[in-house]
Amino acid sequence: MREEASSVEVLPLTRERWPDFAALCRQMGSNRSCYCMWWRERRATAGTAERARSLVESSERSPGLIAYAEGRPIGWVAVAPRDEYPRLQAGRDTAPVDDRPHVWVVSCFFIVPDARGRGMAKLLLESAVEFAFAHGAKAVDGIPLDPAMGRLSSSANYTGSVGMFAAAGFKEVARRSPKGRVVMRREGTEELSS
Repeated sequence: MREEASSVEVLPLTRERWPDFAALCRQMGSNRSCYCMWWRERRATAGTAERARSLVESSERSPGLIAYAEGRPIGWVAVAPRDEYPRLQAGRDTAPVDDRPHVWVVSCFFIVPDARGRGMAKLLLESAVEFAFAHGAKAVDGIPLDPAMGRLSSSANYTGSVGMFAAAGFKEVARRSPKGRVVMRREGTEELSS
């Protein structure tokens, strides 16, 4: 079943949508046990699904968005304030570039195989940026890999590509190692106009 981005609805992950998110996670191949908690925890431990579910049920704000086509979950994007990601904050390639407040990060994507190649990643990225700005972000960072630096495995490319972020208006702000992740940023409209 191939979906066009124009027929897709993108909604915040809520406790009612948890079964859809869990179903997507089970399709993530080698990343299926992550439940999008990798950047949120300093080290991996058992019980990731339970901690992710607890986060969704206790949070006032969704940790990400789910894309639906005809009621079927087909994609996911994680987006949250940068300080909610301790591992990302401490990473050599992903650490903050400055101490600005209200910077969010788009940290993870997943699209089911039969919905890929139809603009879903672009739609999810734009939806995540809109969500972040609507919830107080002043800037949004991405931490993609650059395909020009070498072949990317599908399991490593879960943060997106430099080209995808550049096409969405993000600018490179840090590249700390030749083959590592690139920190890219999109400023809020009020930041651009001042």
